[in-house]
Amino acid sequence: MTLKEIAELANVSVSTVSKVINKKDDSISFETRERVLNIVKKFHYSPYMDRASEDLRPSLILGVMIGKTANYNFLTGIIKQSRARGYSTIVCASSSAQEEMQNFKMLMAHHVDGIIWNKEKYSNTAIPNSILPSAAKIFTLNGEKKPSSSNPYFSYLEMGYAAANSLVSKGHQHIGCLSSKKDFASGIFAEGIRRCLFDHQISESPDAVWRLAESCGSLWLQAHTGIICFDSAAAEKIATMTEYLHIRVPEEISVVGIDTANMKIAGTQISSIARPFEELGAFAADKLIDAIESNKTTYYPFQKDFKVSSFDSIVPPKKIKRSHFVIVGTINVDTLMLVDKQPEPGETINVRQRVIMPGGKGLNQSLGVTKLGASAALISSLGTDYDGRQMFQYLKSNSICTDGVTLHDNISTGHAYVFIQKNAESNISVFDGANSALTAKNIDQYENLFEKADYCLLQTELDQNLVLHAAALAHRHHAAVILKPCAVTSLLPKLVQNTDILVPNVKEANELLPNVISLEEKAKVFRKQGAKTVIITLGEKGCFLQDEQHEKYFPAARITPVDTTGAADAFISALAFYLSMGKDIDEAIQYATCAAGLSTTRHGVPPALVNRETLELYYFEHQNDFGRIAE
Repeated sequence: MTLKEIAELANVSVSTVSKVINKKDDSISFETRERVLNIVKKFHYSPYMDRASEDLRPSLILGVMIGKTANYNFLTGIIKQSRARGYSTIVCASSSAQEEMQNFKMLMAHHVDGIIWNKEKYSNTAIPNSILPSAAKIFTLNGEKKPSSSNPYFSYLEMGYAAANSLVSKGHQHIGCLSSKKDFASGIFAEGIRRCLFDHQISESPDAVWRLAESCGSLWLQAHTGIICFDSAAAEKIATMTEYLHIRVPEEISVVGIDTANMKIAGTQISSIARPFEELGAFAADKLIDAIESNKTTYYPFQKDFKVSSFDSIVPPKKIKRSHFVIVGTINVDTLMLVDKQPEPGETINVRQRVIMPGGKGLNQSLGVTKLGASAALISSLGTDYDGRQMFQYLKSNSICTDGVTLHDNISTGHAYVFIQKNAESNISVFDGANSALTAKNIDQYENLFEKADYCLLQTELDQNLVLHAAALAHRHHAAVILKPCAVTSLLPKLVQNTDILVPNVKEANELLPNVISLEEKAKVFRKQGAKTVIITLGEKGCFLQDEQHEKYFPAARITPVDTTGAADAFISALAFYLSMGKDIDEAIQYATCAAGLSTTRHGVPPALVNRETLELYYFEHQNDFGRIAE
């Protein structure tokens, strides 16, 4: 292709073509200039010129300056749009300001018509005229600045606003954002979420809205009905946690992600907002070429209306309340020994079977409520020994929040030795170990776990002053207190006064009030001491309730027991759960009685604690048994 051939195709003179190519075309009409340039681009004409005029030669090449973290789609957009307009591209990647400077020199040596410069943190503010003449056409992007005409990047703030709005539009008010890293972009994105919530008069604390994936606990997740994932790593974290906590997406929690169009959670496509990198790349190439060909450098902001790809993983929030409990209690390794009878002093007996499993009333009650479908946060202590690490992992694998579990070096984890006789009755010997290291300061440290709790479950396996401290803290956060007295012969008066429901068994009631004969009178004394409700469990005979409105006996479930060790923990877990679900005290006790009975059908507590589906099926099949209640 020669100048003469171009002139013939454009129906102009050779001198006109020369003027256009050498940008000396002030006297030439716009239409003529465009006709000539289109032919030059179409046939990729590259005329020979002497060195003195090289800077005037249109190379039809764009330079692209990026860092190592540049998005592939951004480059795709640049290259596609450049090719569509007849330009080639030279892409240079830099990892430092010095390397970036060398790349600028190289691009200028190739006589590029203009440069798209995607700035990094290390980039120089400006390039010296000796390297990049001030007249050179350059399109600069900087993702760490607010989008404007001088920095036409897309807005992370608007993207965050749109992501939050997709959830708010469906009725969500408890919205959280998860990110795998904390940087400028994620911070601006979170600010967009907060603005959306503010505009819709939804009040949330900053910590409730934004959280790093590595510090996201089960309580934080379950406090929200909608989650926004800033990146794919955060979405993977949510997928893992929802599976681990048995939370269904979107039935129980809605999820929207950024660039998650190809990700699923349990078969559900994650609703996604795409970062418009390819569109931004095409926009940058288009505007730079416009500037090159018009010799003007007026740029305009990049506009993007952010919308979710679909609403597959976004539905209105579930109206069913998810109960939350905080438990302050012990964690032990239980050694179960099946014997024909308890050993007498000086007597040696044979152990028919020995089983080791997790235990302690704190662990048991936490597991009891989570199996029924509630969330549980346990405040307790473990050693960093092998047993402690095993117990800690067991808690996590059973959906119990371990934020309040303190680990202690050089202290052994607690251990309990349980002797189970043929008649299913058991005796327990306990080595406190790390349980004795729990302090009031530890409880105060995890005060946030009491927030929005329905009930606080306590036992006197711990020091009573410590239990009292926890009870007072629970009431400060409007959580009701259920206390299981055990291994004590007296209770602190203030502890009884801070107890909403006191649940001793008949043996414990006798030890606490040895001079009071009847159960009715014992319950009255406990209530006079300050307990609002008293439930005395009677083993195979059921239980006795007394409060301001009731004084009645409830029968036990008709089940032949093999191990009664965890019956009290199963009873209290079910009682607290169904009270939190709005059941009245009568019906809650009936559920609790069934749970206690079912817990005696296996050796050890954890395997015997019942899930909600099994318990409610048993209850509805046997609810006529409760017609035997004696008023």
